[in-house]
Amino acid sequence: MIFVTLCFLITAGIGLVCLIGYRRTRQQLRLLRLVATCPIAELHERIPGEMVEITGTVHCATPLRSEYTGQPCVYYRTVTERVVERQGRSKKGGRLSEVVAQNEQRIAFEVDDGTSRVAVDPVGAEIDGRKLLDRFEPVENGEGATLRIAGMSVEVRAAEWRTLGYRKIEEAVLVGYPVYVLGVLQDDGSIGRPPEGSRLREFLISARSEEELATSLRRRSYLFLAGAITSFVVAGMLLIALLVQSVISIS
Repeated sequence: MIFVTLCFLITAGIGLVCLIGYRRTRQQLRLLRLVATCPIAELHERIPGEMVEITGTVHCATPLRSEYTGQPCVYYRTVTERVVERQGRSKKGGRLSEVVAQNEQRIAFEVDDGTSRVAVDPVGAEIDGRKLLDRFEPVENGEGATLRIAGMSVEVRAAEWRTLGYRKIEEAVLVGYPVYVLGVLQDDGSIGRPPEGSRLREFLISARSEEELATSLRRRSYLFLAGAITSFVVAGMLLIALLVQSVISIS
């Protein structure tokens, strides 16, 4: 009974998270359709607090350097995953991965669309970067390995699990490349996040075009919906099992 109850709570929780993700993704898609792209030179005609959509090229006088590839950017995110395999197994089914390091940096930048420039403060934005690196680095000795993280050496030992290697992923918003921004016009004329507590406005920055971003969001919404439906169906079956067990125990 306790195990079934725990499974029910976990499954229902997963379904709720997927449902929230689905609703938020659909809201983002709706805003992409409703908010028309505005030339930057015409932003002064808009009212502060209004949702605006712009496209253009990223500019920054003092850009960041991406952690792995060293490219000039205004945002980057890196993830290092350790890939392990259960001792005595060689099939992919016996492999797992865990995140052992991740880093994210962002700075303010400007967008130029050929008509003018506007400042963008990325704090609070959901950023969709361009993937620069997705590389697997195998480890010669699977019984132990040394991983360098932020300049420090970390010794990784394996007993039941054997380390196969490390997967490094990096994505960024590069200087000099196109960018899509959907955000709120601020009092100073820049673009930033909505006021605290706002539920109907979003702040998105993407290295992809609006069409590519919409396709990605649509695909993500379908996955969230499928996850929610599956989780709630399983949770319903578990709830029925709990009710049946309760009736049996009472009788």
